[in-house]
Amino acid sequence: MMRRHSVIINFLVFQIAWFAVFFLKHQAIPVLLLAIVIMVVMSRDRKSDSLFVFYGLGIGLMVEVIAISTNVISYVGATIPIWLILLWCTLLFSFRESMAKLFTLSLKVRVPLIWLGAPGSYYAGQQADLLMTANPTLYFWLVYGGLWYCGFEGLRWLNSHPKLKRKIGTGGVLGT
Repeated sequence: MMRRHSVIINFLVFQIAWFAVFFLKHQAIPVLLLAIVIMVVMSRDRKSDSLFVFYGLGIGLMVEVIAISTNVISYVGATIPIWLILLWCTLLFSFRESMAKLFTLSLKVRVPLIWLGAPGSYYAGQQADLLMTANPTLYFWLVYGGLWYCGFEGLRWLNSHPKLKRKIGTGGVLGT
C-alpha cells in the first residue's frame, strides 16, 4: 500500500515543482528545494536514489549544455539557471519512483514517446518566458527531442548500473 502512495506523492510533488517554475519562474527555488526534500524523505532507497540523481544530473546538464552551445535553447537570465538544476533533480527522483516505467518500455514505444514528448515541457517553458527555443518549432522539436532521447538512454543505462540498483526487499522495506 505504501508503494502506491509513494508513487502518487512523488508524481504530485514533481508536478507541483514543474508548475511552480512555470508560474513563479525564478522565485520557485524554495518550492523546488522543498520538493527535493520531500522526495529524499519519501525515497525507498535514499542512498541509491541520491547517487542516481547526482550522476544523472551530470547527464542532464550535459544535454542542457549541448542544447545551449548549439543554440537550440537559451535561458532567460543565466546560462543554466538554478531553478533548472533543481527541476532536473526532481525529475531524476521521479524517474526512480513515479516514472520508473519509462525505463522499461520497449524501444518502439520509448523512442517516439521521449523524442516527441520531452521537448513539450521546454516549449511550454518558452510560453512562460523562461527560455527561448530555436526556430522553426519543428526544427527545435526534432533536434532537442533527439538530444533529450540520447540523454534519456544515458539515464536508463545509469538506472540499470549494478551499483545504483535499489536495494528493496519485500513490502517496500529496505533489504540488507
